[in-house]
Amino acid sequence: MTTPRSTTGAFDEVWHGGTISTQQWGSSGGRTDPSTRDLVAFPVFVFFLTHLGLLVLTALAPNTLSSPNIAGNASALPHGDILRQLGDWSAPWFRFDARWYVSVVQHGYHFGAADVANTNFMPVYPALIWLVRPLTGGSPWLAAWLVANAACVAAFVALYRWALLRWTPAVAKRIVILFAAFPFSYFLMAPYAEPVFLLLAVAAFLFAEMDRPVLAVLAASFATITRPVGLALVVGLAAFYLQRRRPRLAASSLLALIPLIAYIGYVWTSFGHVGAVVIPHSPGWVAAHGSVLDTLRSQFSTPLQPMDRVDAATAVLFLASGIAVWHKFGWGYGVYVILGVLLPLAHGLVSMERYVVVLFPAMALWGSWENRLGQALLFCVSLFGLVIFAVLFTRGYSVF
Repeated sequence: MTTPRSTTGAFDEVWHGGTISTQQWGSSGGRTDPSTRDLVAFPVFVFFLTHLGLLVLTALAPNTLSSPNIAGNASALPHGDILRQLGDWSAPWFRFDARWYVSVVQHGYHFGAADVANTNFMPVYPALIWLVRPLTGGSPWLAAWLVANAACVAAFVALYRWALLRWTPAVAKRIVILFAAFPFSYFLMAPYAEPVFLLLAVAAFLFAEMDRPVLAVLAASFATITRPVGLALVVGLAAFYLQRRRPRLAASSLLALIPLIAYIGYVWTSFGHVGAVVIPHSPGWVAAHGSVLDTLRSQFSTPLQPMDRVDAATAVLFLASGIAVWHKFGWGYGVYVILGVLLPLAHGLVSMERYVVVLFPAMALWGSWENRLGQALLFCVSLFGLVIFAVLFTRGYSVF
């Protein structure tokens, strides 16, 4: 009989390689299915630990960094909302695009000037907010917060399950920790659509790996109307099946585009503009400069803001990682990462941090690197970046 280990004790296993118990892998070395408790406990612990840490940072941030006092960057959480009445701890997270998602719930879709159009905020996340809203005393803001964070914790659990299909529990835990400490993972705590999209993306590949193609296509179909880069997920899923010489499933994967086509049709018939789905809602977006390469090069030769260079460096890092993912994990994952960068890059560099935070195969590649010193350095650098960018974001700086 073995003595159960605590969740916190698992961190020792993660960073020192760990011993694979016969309970997890079978007495003959063959893998056995982990229990529900094993699948849920660790990723949920990581979720609460990182989110609690970010909330503490939010509370301390005013003492260390002044606000830029930009009117458009102020918290959108109304003072009379039930969430605000519970204290100001959550207000700093309701910035920038949070108000756009809530506007869809409150007023529906609108198209027109840059500061009016909200048709590029795709319907899955607002629909979930609408469904949860009656449980929150009618507050769409609290509903947005609950949906995003519930999706985030579910995504962590799904990511851990997916990683266990390829690696030992120690490596799978390391991947979850590194993902949670990624410099731009604060977007997964904010009331944005990224946590929902991440859950759907991980679920699509997890179901594909488990040979459940119907569920894989269903997850991908919802992803196409959650974030614009859902197209990358669909193509990646098709490539996943093509590499496994299952052309019928590859073709069936394209059925996941039906919801996106339907939404484009709705926007077109409602507002008379087929491109309304991808038209920016804010005049602050940077337009593309010629080809993709021209867009990338121009960021280093034009007088742009420092975050524009962070955008460019992030794009380069994930494109390079996408190539490595292609060779190590297969076509599907590589296509997903590469297209996940190229699709938004073709439009410009703004918000690249939000686009890459859902490209989990790249971070799994880094987390599976078998080098203790390298892993320790990678974790420390990532965590430092998360602290810096989370503080900037919650203080109202445009760090995307």
